[in-house]
Amino acid sequence: MDNFVIFFVFYTMMLVVFGGMQYVVFQLYKRWFTYSFETERAQKTCLRIGYGVLFVGNLLFWPRFVIAYTYLHDSAFLQKFMVYPGGLYFAIIFLLFVFSTLIYAGRGIQHVMNYFKFAFGKTKPGNSSEQAQMAAGQSPELQPEPVPVPVSENVTSPEPTGISRRSFIRTAGAAAFGAPLLLTTGLSAATHRNYVISKNTLYFPNLPTGLEGLRLVHISDIHSGIFMNKRQIQEIYEIINSLNPNLVAITGDLVDTHITEIPNIRDTISMLKTDYGVFGCPGNHDHYASADALMDALADKPVSMLQNAHRELRINGEKLTMIGIDDAGEVGRDFADIEKAVRGSDPESFRILLSHRPHMFDDARAKDISLTLAGHTHGGQIGFNIAGLELYPIDWFHPYSRGHYTKEDRHLYVNVGVGLVGAPIRLVRPEITELTFTSNPALAGSVVMNA
Repeated sequence: MDNFVIFFVFYTMMLVVFGGMQYVVFQLYKRWFTYSFETERAQKTCLRIGYGVLFVGNLLFWPRFVIAYTYLHDSAFLQKFMVYPGGLYFAIIFLLFVFSTLIYAGRGIQHVMNYFKFAFGKTKPGNSSEQAQMAAGQSPELQPEPVPVPVSENVTSPEPTGISRRSFIRTAGAAAFGAPLLLTTGLSAATHRNYVISKNTLYFPNLPTGLEGLRLVHISDIHSGIFMNKRQIQEIYEIINSLNPNLVAITGDLVDTHITEIPNIRDTISMLKTDYGVFGCPGNHDHYASADALMDALADKPVSMLQNAHRELRINGEKLTMIGIDDAGEVGRDFADIEKAVRGSDPESFRILLSHRPHMFDDARAKDISLTLAGHTHGGQIGFNIAGLELYPIDWFHPYSRGHYTKEDRHLYVNVGVGLVGAPIRLVRPEITELTFTSNPALAGSVVMNA
């Protein structure tokens, strides 16, 4: 019942918000074509095109929520011809809504400025020199009447040069409405399945000798569902197996929104090959679906799902403790209990925490945990790194948003995920992380390569 209420509220808000976004965009579109085209026929054609785009776009977008609740999400045909186009339509409307908001905000600011200028007398009618003379008690000088110049009937007006204002607005508007289409389709095709392998060698000054060179592969946010079908999950696991990992860690959001997405995780997890096991923890989307159902489905599979629990391993004579906590969400959705998770674990062992949310790194350091692995952020899915210049909006909202962090010889790695949420677009390429442990500081470093 709790999940039903959550989804009812979410979809109601989605209907209102997305409907409002489309309304704002459509109103700007109408203003554009009304000004850009003089003939009624052209304006009616533009109006019909607009209604057609709205109809087709919504026809593609809204069924995704029905597909997510059925096993149809595993259909490659529906994914390619309905789910992806519907997601791209959402992204296009979002970008156009941002653009429209900026336009309307600019016009509003201009109106406010004009009001204050008029209120303070800066735009009152009348010649400024005449006003100055009258203020000094002088009569304004009379200006001579302009002498009309006869115009010959044979003289023709020069042809206007350059582009007219109407033509400019027509061209600029068409470019503004078309750019999001090119941007979203380009990004979708370029990066959302273009995996990178981030290889990091982490320095631990007190690393037990038997753990020297240990290799752990870390992934996060698979999001089995409408943007991640069974074959795509298998492709990710094949890449992981090619790295010959000693351990594998999956830090939450194995599924996206519904229990129908669990079977693809259950049926593929046995593919992963390691020396010492596969470990995971739940994420917030696993709870949207049903964390209990996910845990039950994986109970007899070769994966240890750690839900506020730990498991001790013996590797080359050394103790290593894998600790996993439930999702540390907001008030009312915080299921994490790190105290319970570490209770009974050997404090002298090398301890690794799996947490879906990166902010638990500070709690892990307080518990003297050497390494924390997390996900959740997706790196924002949208970000830029051009010639060393980084612009990742997610960095403004999360202190630990992506990649490797170190504090007092304690490490955090935030994997940006392999899956998608919201729309099938990401400039931040999906990531598979390989972590190698060392006690030699000279070996520490990182390299990123194509999968």
